[in-house]
Amino acid sequence: MKTLSIIRSTIGILCLLVCMHVQTNAQTFSNPVADLADPFVVYHNGFYYLTGTTGGNVGLKKAATLQGLKSAPLQVVFTPQQGGPCCNYWAPELHRLDNKWYIYYTAAESSSLSGQRTFVIENSAADPLTGTWTNRGRIFDSNADFWAIDGTVLSLNNINYFIWSGVAAPQDGDKPQRIYIARMSNAWTLVPGRTLLTSPSLPWENNGAVNEGPEILKKNGKVFMVYSANGCWTPDYKLGMLSMNDNANPMVASSWTKHPSAVFERNDAVQAFGPGHHGFFKSPNGVDDWFMYHATTVGAGACDNTRTDRAQKITWNADGTPNFGVPIKTGLVLQAPAGESSLATGTPIANGIYRMISKASGKVVDVAGCSPDLGANVHQWSWLGGDCQKWHFQATGDGYYTITSLQGGLAMEVVGGSQNNGANVAQWAPNGATCQQWKVEPTSNGYYRIIARHSGKVLDLSGGNVADGTNIQQWEWLGGDPQQWQLELQAQQPITAGVYRIVSKVSDKVLDVSGCSTADGANVHQWMWLGGNCQRWSVESTGDGYFRLVAQHSGKVLDVAGCSTTAGANIHQWPWLGGDCQRFAIEPVSNGYYRIVAKHSGLVVDVDNCSTANGANIKQWTWWGGDCQLWRFDRVNNNAREAAAVEEIETEAELSLFPNPVTAAKDLLKIRKYFNRAGEVKIEILDVNSKTVLQKSVAVARGVQEVLIAMKDIAPGLYVVSITEGNSVISKRVVVE
Repeated sequence: MKTLSIIRSTIGILCLLVCMHVQTNAQTFSNPVADLADPFVVYHNGFYYLTGTTGGNVGLKKAATLQGLKSAPLQVVFTPQQGGPCCNYWAPELHRLDNKWYIYYTAAESSSLSGQRTFVIENSAADPLTGTWTNRGRIFDSNADFWAIDGTVLSLNNINYFIWSGVAAPQDGDKPQRIYIARMSNAWTLVPGRTLLTSPSLPWENNGAVNEGPEILKKNGKVFMVYSANGCWTPDYKLGMLSMNDNANPMVASSWTKHPSAVFERNDAVQAFGPGHHGFFKSPNGVDDWFMYHATTVGAGACDNTRTDRAQKITWNADGTPNFGVPIKTGLVLQAPAGESSLATGTPIANGIYRMISKASGKVVDVAGCSPDLGANVHQWSWLGGDCQKWHFQATGDGYYTITSLQGGLAMEVVGGSQNNGANVAQWAPNGATCQQWKVEPTSNGYYRIIARHSGKVLDLSGGNVADGTNIQQWEWLGGDPQQWQLELQAQQPITAGVYRIVSKVSDKVLDVSGCSTADGANVHQWMWLGGNCQRWSVESTGDGYFRLVAQHSGKVLDVAGCSTTAGANIHQWPWLGGDCQRFAIEPVSNGYYRIVAKHSGLVVDVDNCSTANGANIKQWTWWGGDCQLWRFDRVNNNAREAAAVEEIETEAELSLFPNPVTAAKDLLKIRKYFNRAGEVKIEILDVNSKTVLQKSVAVARGVQEVLIAMKDIAPGLYVVSITEGNSVISKRVVVE
């Protein structure tokens, strides 16, 4: 594994940075971007406007970048005191119709959820955060005026339609929820007579009897209505989809086709549960389609304030349907939507990923237990190198920074916005509060104090204690070592030209050309490391920021079959033609791992189904941050012949085999290894086709042990000795003559 290159701030660099702003043109962001359930986003005149459920009013956030939404305050634009209903404000949506702004929201005239209805407010100003919002009252079908939530607008062929979640009859209460459509006569009035579009009729959408949150996406001559199914309180809240041709009549139920399976659902591997109630938006350049949705880290599901907002790019399948991928790991630094303005920059440090080291203890700021949950405590711990010890500093543009955990993207905050000495520091969803914004000021000798914006107090090591687990709090500035922090930028080295084995994080197996074939189109899969040239790849720059990956046995390159841009397209070897589907970006992610991004599609090299098996296929897929999309590049010799001259090449140093090669005269193989714990280990001898030819279990003590294996019945050839110890597998080649 490659180590991280740590760039230590020096006095000279500090002097330089104090004198100037550090500029960066990289447009990036990380999830989550906000804490509003039921998010809805509009990009208009250079700004994102985000709204979502607050419970008691309607509010908007405004920022030039997705990353900027983290520190943007929620501005309340409408309340019950302005003539609105009293209670249960849900799922507002901001729409631009006839050169005016309209917000459609759900609320009730009493605290009872049985009274939920849909309401409209109007604003004629160019910026929805200026001007006056006028109450237009309820929007409803006079032929079916009962329970109605989650309204949205479909504009098609110069006609506006209203789509919402409702029930079939008053006696149904609020279940089962179905989705209806009606024509609009103006922005706040419906033409009587609704059409039923979908009910929770399929087996995968019957956990709660819910179809709700309809949203519209249009492309390729099609209209897609994507909705949320199942109860929001379950981990199986997910997205389903209807579609129709854009020249059809949306008021005719038969115009629509319901897709048989969910199109977006939970991803347990990254602790994303109940993903749904989304909104669609265009990238600032007007080209790409994106969506924002909420999800929770609570494995049982939750319909509460643990839901956070995550944005992802949509790709498009060959059949013209949208591909939403899977929920992405939060905290990852992602490419922002195309056309975004540059991120704000600041002094005295550049935007980036840092570890914060206490001057008093030498330990680092750490999320307790590496928890992904809201409210998880922040304390100090010895440096272990994990993402929960790395923090993303992003300037807000007005002298402060947001500080979010690289592990889960949650913001460091002073709990409850307290002004008191000793107030605790924890992580929470980014919400724009000043208790989540921090000023960084140099003290001396490369250290900083980190000042909470809301209180003016500093990040402090409780009691000056140097032990692991010591709490982090705020305290008035006293100038001591427990209040001073070194900030070390965590800069992973970029890949350079050379020959590598490319190792999957999920399986510890390597990219391999099937059967060591030299044929055009030979498949690429993963296989245990055998050291052959069909597992060695020459990484060569193409001169445009990308690389080609050349198989050493064939001279052919890694290639996306048919230059497909579809998620799931196969990866094989092919002669070098110079096309973009043979060029890959190799981008650092974390802890020595990289993602491999196809230039033509923006999709990443992925192990199918995150399998750990030999022979698992390699494909391209939407980036979501899973271990099956992360790769380690280990430098190796140019070819297997050179490697054979060095007994220990590309092996784990703690495993040795003797004699090697094994001969008829010396047919006892001595395996010498350091074992991490006492217990039983499995030793296997495998041939080049990964077939087990010998297997035995051996009891070992902790420490260096020697095990003798009789090899007299094994035919001459190349083999791999594989030792399984708990969840760890180590292997090394052996030759039998």
